[in-house]
Amino acid sequence: MDICLSNDNASEEATASLEHGSNHLSVKGIHRRSHRSSDASSGRSLGTAIGRDEDELHSTYGANTDEEDLESDPQVPRVGMEFDSEVAVYNFYSSYAKQTGFNVRRGKAEYSGSAKGVVRAKSFLCSCGGHKSKEQIANAMWYKRRDARTGCDAKIECAVNDGTWKISEVVLEHNHVTTALSTGRIAYQVRAVGERALDSDADPTWEDRPRPAPEETQDLIDHFRRLARLDCCSCYSLRVAEARGMENFFWRDSRSKVDYEHFSDLLVLDTRTWISKYGMIFAMFWGLNHHRKPTIFGHGLLVDRTVGSFHWLLDTFLQSMNWRKPQTIITEVGEEIAEAVSLVLPETRHCLPAWSVLNSFRKYLSPLSDQLDVVELFRKCVFLRSREEFESKWNSFIGKYKLRDNSWLASLYKMHEKWSHAFTKNVFSVGLLSIQNVEDAGSLSKINVFSVGLLSIQNVEDAGSLSSETMTLTEIAWRSEQVAKEVRAEEFRDDMLCEKNTVNLKTRNPTEKEAGRLYTPRMFEMFQKEFINCLGLAMEEIKCSETLRMFQLTEAGDTKTHTASSRQIVEYDSSDSTLACSCGKFESVGILCDHVFRVLNFTNVVCEIPPRYFLKRWTKSAKDSVPVPVPTPSAAARDKGPVDSFTGEFVRKALHVAHMSVNKKRERIATSFIDSAVEHIAKVLKTEEVAAALDHPDVTDDKDRTICEYALETQLDQENAAKPGMGCPRVKRKVEFSSRPAGKRVSLFLTALPH
Repeated sequence: MDICLSNDNASEEATASLEHGSNHLSVKGIHRRSHRSSDASSGRSLGTAIGRDEDELHSTYGANTDEEDLESDPQVPRVGMEFDSEVAVYNFYSSYAKQTGFNVRRGKAEYSGSAKGVVRAKSFLCSCGGHKSKEQIANAMWYKRRDARTGCDAKIECAVNDGTWKISEVVLEHNHVTTALSTGRIAYQVRAVGERALDSDADPTWEDRPRPAPEETQDLIDHFRRLARLDCCSCYSLRVAEARGMENFFWRDSRSKVDYEHFSDLLVLDTRTWISKYGMIFAMFWGLNHHRKPTIFGHGLLVDRTVGSFHWLLDTFLQSMNWRKPQTIITEVGEEIAEAVSLVLPETRHCLPAWSVLNSFRKYLSPLSDQLDVVELFRKCVFLRSREEFESKWNSFIGKYKLRDNSWLASLYKMHEKWSHAFTKNVFSVGLLSIQNVEDAGSLSKINVFSVGLLSIQNVEDAGSLSSETMTLTEIAWRSEQVAKEVRAEEFRDDMLCEKNTVNLKTRNPTEKEAGRLYTPRMFEMFQKEFINCLGLAMEEIKCSETLRMFQLTEAGDTKTHTASSRQIVEYDSSDSTLACSCGKFESVGILCDHVFRVLNFTNVVCEIPPRYFLKRWTKSAKDSVPVPVPTPSAAARDKGPVDSFTGEFVRKALHVAHMSVNKKRERIATSFIDSAVEHIAKVLKTEEVAAALDHPDVTDDKDRTICEYALETQLDQENAAKPGMGCPRVKRKVEFSSRPAGKRVSLFLTALPH
């Protein structure tokens, strides 16, 4: 298949797509956009220097940070500073020492020879400076205290003249301080690292960017055309630009569409993988199945990280899924992708996972990432579950380390409702938002193999014998298909275990038994853990009315003052058996929490949990039925493609039946019902339908068209239809409408002409 482009203007781009069942590439629209201007400007805005402009930053980068680079920080000691008293000098140096991580002691003073008692100079030393004398060691007290002196040379010396104390010498280097930096040094290093990180994120110019050769793009398209013969409901779409060739590409198979309809409540767009050979981003759409393991929805190749590329990818994905929108979407941290999500999925809750926020922190604020107290304070901002506590901790963090003017943190704060657990604890995310390191995420570690490990040269063993430096586009697509097969094979094995394994009950409570019967083993383990843990909670009833009761729960035996994050509130409405907990476990994961079970146990209704609290998506039968049809698309969606007709809906259901037939018995059942349906439908006389159409007043003007349509259908139903290339035989058939009243019987002779 050849790609045809318009030659009107070199800056124009075309978006083309092909859904299998069609044999040509169709251009869906041409529009104009700038590849560099908007995104370059938005990206550069993140690199605003702290306390300096960009020119000054470049002029001082690589200079001596102890003197020149920190001169602008008034809290860092430097030669020439003046004070009005010894106390003022000591307090100033002590404040600097506290921020840097050492203690101060006064050195010996030099006195004026002419005026006894008048200080001429004095030094202030690091408490680790010098060494103990032999006399001090010999006259040690009966108990010994650890000697903290390391011979550190850090100090300031002041000359005194007419009561003015002026710093005459400064030594900032320590031989022991490694866990903290001065706020001035932090400001400089954060600024420099952030600027370099933004430079590395910037897309190269089109002239410098590696890109696929036309024959490689054509080979990729041919690959999916071949797959179309085996999977008629697969789909792929590409975006091309004149003079630049292919820009973006998306593909999915039919199984991905089926899985997405079952588990579309959560969608993850993973864009971490970079293919250096082509200068492209490898993107993956995935979610979690009923075993809480990854399932793949589709793949993409993007030429850049602009709003336009992300918008195209999300829009193309939704169109291939009949506009079924997720409840929650999780992406990497980025202003461009956030804007694209807001445009394409305005009603979907967009969240940023902890692993992406923490990785971005290490990238843009690397001078702080080695300091445990700083990292811990930032982590608290992420994981605190009280909004008031979040605001307090955030202000403390940016204030303590002088980061109020940091543009990256300012950008991150604008999106805090997408990543702070205080704002996302009630968002359905199946626990993905809490994972701090996706590479160490236990059973979800396969996610790393999907994306980072799939195309990373360091993880060739995980990607077979292929690597990002040698793989062609077609090989990348082939490898992604193999990974999808492995994932689905594992899901099949888990389904088989559900039919064989018996659960290990720890109580005689019928609720636990019912959960073991319904849930998959993985989810039952999570349910059982919450069910047993409720016994370790202390509870206090804080409100009681006719139908509404409210309880406060804390850890039993915990005598500490409880913060908003450590105590939970459960409301129970007996009128409709509604349960709500402030921890948001049910809303975010889909199973009840230990706080709710403690309340139910106290109120003696633990055996009567409403069925709505057992989500089907976590049960063994999660995929044993066809999901409800998608809502009618909006007017904007209709303009982009045809909506589902009877044929489309029938094929959708048939596709689910095909993928549900995972063994020979199910295959025989499905085949027998299809054969039976064909037989029964064939027995329904088309003549009766034609007669009904003739009698219907609304179709009087369309009689001839309706009759001809049915005549052609009748011809096509003949078992002796012509073989390919032989043409169609002429079929003459007498049709009598016996259902019409006597005296008005009509006989028609219909002739089916060759096509």
